[in-house]
Amino acid sequence: MKSLIGYLGIGVVKLMGLLTLSGAQRLGRFIGWVLWKLPTRTREVAKVNVALCFPEMQESERNRLVRDTLRSGGMTMAEIGAAWGWPEEKSSSLLKEVIGREIIEEAVAKEKGTLFLSLHHGNFEYLNHMLMGLGRRVALYKPSKMPSFENYMRKRRARLGLELVSPSRASVEYLFQMLNEGGLSAVVTDQEPSRERGEFAPFFAAQALTPKLPYQMIQETGCTVVFGFCERMEDDSGFRARFLKPSDDIYSEDIHVHMTALNKAIEESIMCSPEQYQWNYKRFKRQPDPKVKPYADCP
Repeated sequence: MKSLIGYLGIGVVKLMGLLTLSGAQRLGRFIGWVLWKLPTRTREVAKVNVALCFPEMQESERNRLVRDTLRSGGMTMAEIGAAWGWPEEKSSSLLKEVIGREIIEEAVAKEKGTLFLSLHHGNFEYLNHMLMGLGRRVALYKPSKMPSFENYMRKRRARLGLELVSPSRASVEYLFQMLNEGGLSAVVTDQEPSRERGEFAPFFAAQALTPKLPYQMIQETGCTVVFGFCERMEDDSGFRARFLKPSDDIYSEDIHVHMTALNKAIEESIMCSPEQYQWNYKRFKRQPDPKVKPYADCP
């Protein structure tokens, strides 16, 4: 059954790849409208997250943000056809603007190893295009549970020269090795780790279980840290890459100082275009008080 669903998923992506960018985005906006109008888990989780992060917002403002982020998420889904299915040159042409390119170029030039930290913001499938031309690079990613779709996804994501590794002890060791050899390792930092692999740190107005991995990579390799993401242009004509330099506190030997700086950098990234952040992920599932269940009322 998983194999059949996987092949159906491949078919859908290929069909979306036949659309123009504007056509895919219209489809995505419709998907987002449906997710907003129906009492879906996606909508309810986003409402919880926005309320936790922005308690000072009026309810009407929070609802507007949730509506807009669902629309953006629908567009991101529909744009996968262009990111994976279009010829490389055509797909790369959608990256219209780069802000802060000198930040990552300077980091790579140091040859100390570059830790590229990103988040689920805008169209994260275009992160691959952002990192082209920066030498050896490897990214940690979450594999699909459907083998047929997983094979297709890996091939499409790897076509631009990015190595992909799924979570395992050997993969994490390879990320460290890449940094020690002066290469670039990419890690998404806004997902909740297991309790043993994380510590609680401030994230907007809430507490979020934050991964220890970036701290360990920095302390053990002496690498340079760069944040980055790829957001949709205001006129929906393509994408803008942003590279950001985090606070020096991210290099602190005190893990709590580091994690506060890490989450602060994520916050600053999100606030560049908050409606494009993936607010529907259960980021606060685990809390310092285990009796607190933020998503208890979500479907």
